Amino acid sequence: MSDIFNGQTPETDSEAQRRAERINKIRNSLHSAQEEPEVPAPAAPVQEEQWENEIAARIAKRVQKVKEQKAASAEDILRELDSAEKPAAPEKVPLYSPPPAEIPVPEPVKAAETQEEMPARPAAHEQELPVRETAPQQAPKSSKGKKKKKKKKKTVKERLLGLFPRKGDSIGERIRKIVFLGSVAAIIVCGYMVSDYYLDLWKSRKLNDRVMDMYWTYQDEDVQPSTVEVENENGEVEVKQYYTLLSGARKLLDMNGEVVGVISIPDTKVNNPIMQADDNDKYLHRKINGDESRAGEIFLDFRNHFDDVGKDGFLRVPNSDNLVIYGHNMGDETMFGTLKYYERNSDYYGEHPVIDINSNYMTYKYKIFAFFILDSDDESETKFDCWNKLNFTDEKDFYDFVNEAKRRTIRLNDVDVKYGDKLVTLSTCNTLLGDRGRLIVMGRLVREGEDPLSGTQNSRANPNIKWPTMYYNTKTNEHYDPDAEFEPYGP
Repeated sequence: MSDIFNGQTPETDSEAQRRAERINKIRNSLHSAQEEPEVPAPAAPVQEEQWENEIAARIAKRVQKVKEQKAASAEDILRELDSAEKPAAPEKVPLYSPPPAEIPVPEPVKAAETQEEMPARPAAHEQELPVRETAPQQAPKSSKGKKKKKKKKKTVKERLLGLFPRKGDSIGERIRKIVFLGSVAAIIVCGYMVSDYYLDLWKSRKLNDRVMDMYWTYQDEDVQPSTVEVENENGEVEVKQYYTLLSGARKLLDMNGEVVGVISIPDTKVNNPIMQADDNDKYLHRKINGDESRAGEIFLDFRNHFDDVGKDGFLRVPNSDNLVIYGHNMGDETMFGTLKYYERNSDYYGEHPVIDINSNYMTYKYKIFAFFILDSDDESETKFDCWNKLNFTDEKDFYDFVNEAKRRTIRLNDVDVKYGDKLVTLSTCNTLLGDRGRLIVMGRLVREGEDPLSGTQNSRANPNIKWPTMYYNTKTNEHYDPDAEFEPYGP
């Protein structure tokens, strides 16, 4: 292999010289790349031949030095020649590109040798190379900085129509819109129902306040019936009570002829007119002025007689032994909405033990002696339909009734009840047994000269309450003991 560089064969030496020229071109380009990170541009086609000739002389010198120093073998040079590529055609160089990675040189060259004078590249190359700015590169402008094309605003009509399924929507989009519209409809309906409910209660409360303010403004202080002597059919003289219409009642009767009185429990929201119709349905959802209302009015059972006075001023029929009065348990505590506190609050009874009831002719007071829960549909052995007991046939019938109430009362007290006492029974809905639950508050008429609070201020919890069967079905750990100690009313 060393004969190639000793000049024995001219053809071989010439070929080696050409290869050496190519090697030096590659090496020079590598050295220049290390010194200058700029991407070198290829020589202009016009001056390429002249530049190569000038390089050739330097290559020959380099080959001679290689021969002398034996720094490179022929095999290495040939491998370099085989791997070398012809310079690519000139391409446009971008304004910025990262410097090429350093390529290892097969043999280091001394600095003195690399600094030998080399013919400068043609000016054409320098003109084609872009000048690299020393100033810091400006960051590319964000796409956010570009002006976006303004979207056409949708009209209100278009937005509303877009909420409904339409042609072109996917199945999922249609389902989403249907569910959304259904939810909106449900919210609107529920909102309407709730707002309508409380608006109705507000109207009912305002009407009731106006009616009762008028009643108490004109009501007499305390009116008692006068007594007169009259001759009966047998010619005998009898003493009868003569009834005079109360001033406040006259105002209510001018509004509605079916008013039979008013009811109030001091320091509560119970303060209402009492209506009585030919059935118990009329005033369930009707006000005194005839308007429809969920609250309705408080009304007396249509079978009762309560100061039923004729045009002559005398009672046409004696009063019922047990007045049954109904009223709704309203959410705003109007009507009989506050009666539930007798069951829930142990102190409520002692603070509100008296019921004031005025007929159109008389004023009455009743003291409460029992309050309990019933099942309106009870047909078992615990059935007690006290609302159907309006009159008593005898003393036993009376005591059976009031003692059954005492067994069921939630709190016991010291109020005494005697045969001949007139009773009142207030009935309203209660949620303890669901829709079938009824709360009953029962009182007896305060006797003449009696203290209305007597016997009401020492109440205590009933240890053996008789609940409806429906209650025991849910409270399996509780039961009523019929043999437990019990102090009845009467003899």
